[in-house]
Amino acid sequence: MEALTTDVLVIGSGLAGLLSALEAEKAGLQALVVGKFAIGMGTNTSLANGAFTASNSHFSKEDHLRATLEAGRGLNEVRRVKTLVEKGPEAIRKLEDYGIPILEKRTGYVVDRPEGSSQLPGCLLIKPLVERLKNSSVKLIPGLVVFDLLVEDGEVRGAFGFLNDGKPCLIHSGAVILSAGGAGAIYRRNDNQKTILGDGYTLALRAGLPTLDLEFVQFYPLVLGEPRLSCLLLYPPYPKEARLLDETGEDLLEKLNLGRDLNQAVITQRDRFSIALYQASQRGDVFFDLTRVQREDWERYPLNFLRKSKYPFQERAFLVSPAVHFFMGGVEIDEKGKTSLPGLFAAGEVVWGIHGANRLGGNALTESAVFGVISGYSAAEYVLQKGPSHFFSESFMKKWDRKVQSYLRKRRGTFDPPRNLLKELKDLAWKYAGPERAEESLKEGLDRLAILERKIEEVYPATLKDLFRRRDLENVALLLKAILRGSLLRTESRGAFFRKDFPDQDDSNWTKHTCYRVVKGELHVTHVEQAQG
Repeated sequence: MEALTTDVLVIGSGLAGLLSALEAEKAGLQALVVGKFAIGMGTNTSLANGAFTASNSHFSKEDHLRATLEAGRGLNEVRRVKTLVEKGPEAIRKLEDYGIPILEKRTGYVVDRPEGSSQLPGCLLIKPLVERLKNSSVKLIPGLVVFDLLVEDGEVRGAFGFLNDGKPCLIHSGAVILSAGGAGAIYRRNDNQKTILGDGYTLALRAGLPTLDLEFVQFYPLVLGEPRLSCLLLYPPYPKEARLLDETGEDLLEKLNLGRDLNQAVITQRDRFSIALYQASQRGDVFFDLTRVQREDWERYPLNFLRKSKYPFQERAFLVSPAVHFFMGGVEIDEKGKTSLPGLFAAGEVVWGIHGANRLGGNALTESAVFGVISGYSAAEYVLQKGPSHFFSESFMKKWDRKVQSYLRKRRGTFDPPRNLLKELKDLAWKYAGPERAEESLKEGLDRLAILERKIEEVYPATLKDLFRRRDLENVALLLKAILRGSLLRTESRGAFFRKDFPDQDDSNWTKHTCYRVVKGELHVTHVEQAQG
């Protein structure tokens, strides 16, 4: 078994993870960044539209605070929101210092792009940071799949996983930063990277940490729905000639009472837009029509990005429907990025508290930047104050050696190709825990999930790849169970969460949070009251 040692281990290599590693390096510590796929480019940051909501000369801190709390519908952790608002401009300046071109806009900032470039802004954001890290003392290990956080004497001491050559790897670390992103790819329709399967949430749960409000999942209304095309988000701004049509050719925006401006509908009515469009797509096909757009507009972003495809977007309308975009729930942190488990810090989408019942557009990247910096600085401070960490005890190493062998040991049982099971889980997530939920379907989803869980238990990992796939299946099943059970208990609709059998927001009973814990292998769901800000 490979053994590695570092001062600060960063799990995840999106914007939050890379910034936290750079902060640890600034403090004179050795940082190690591990990613499930390519460092930086295998993350949701690389797919982002490059918008940061933060105060500037046009948009005050009071405006930012008010807009974030309004989107969160009473479930934001107000102290964390205030940190986001206060530190946002400073984080933007830090990105500029790292060589990222930033342009001020009406409600914040965007990644500036060369004229005519069709690169996604997320790529322009992440590439300078990856290059900076490659020329630093920070160690980068792509393709390392983390299976568990290592906890000894009530403190996180590192992590266990497998390197891309299949060798088991034990990483000893003075502090760990969890920045593994969300879980959008557990759904059949999503606009996330395919590896975003909730690893951060399940690592925390299995280490004994609670996670909060996982039932709150944000859907983006306008995502490609053509069968042979990827579920790509249609990036705004939309040209004025763009139309949303039903299968008879009738204008759907007006029919759904969403106004006449697609851009305004996405910005101000995203929840209602997503639900209405989902319901419309259940009755018949929904099309996005760009055939009337002026030829010169196709030379500019975001339309020039669509032109890379062989699909004739300019010649005919194409199918669209909502897809999963972002998870509001996650791990609780304090103002320094600390979790309740000593030695463990967290940043980015894996964190709960900022967004409440729904995320304000542009706050995802701002959150990653602000708390990536904070968690990196705090983790370094923790390591420096604690002094040299003790290596694992002999008994601890023996226990983990047995656990590694249990992962690698071949088991008797039937073999159902993991890829098929993952597809079944994704389909189940979309059907029963999608944009519209109800008691009967949620209960049916839990019954069907129990059948799939039994199938997962019988998976025979004949190869190391199968072992990784089985872990993905276990993670997805655990998260899906949490979402279904939490959704069943929350008898209201709020923000991005919609129960068609309880369509109204219920402030008298539901200004509280759903708390998920794994105790002795079993998922427990309780509720905690909303803290006053």
